[in-house]
Amino acid sequence: MEHAQRELAGVLLDHIRSLGLISNAVYLGAMDRVYSAADFPEFFRYPVCPAKEAGVHECTSGAP
Repeated sequence: MEHAQRELAGVLLDHIRSLGLISNAVYLGAMDRVYSAADFPEFFRYPVCPAKEAGVHECTSGAP
């Protein structure tokens, strides 16, 4: 899963760079951080579902 998260972050950063919103130097620095990070913060680990839409077997607000 972490590999997929890193790939997604890379694709998003590349797209932001292609739009001219960040420079190549910023992109390369961010990619270095993405691939050198030991782990992604908990924020990115679990999907978030609004409490109304969460079913019995789905994620709930504040629970992994």
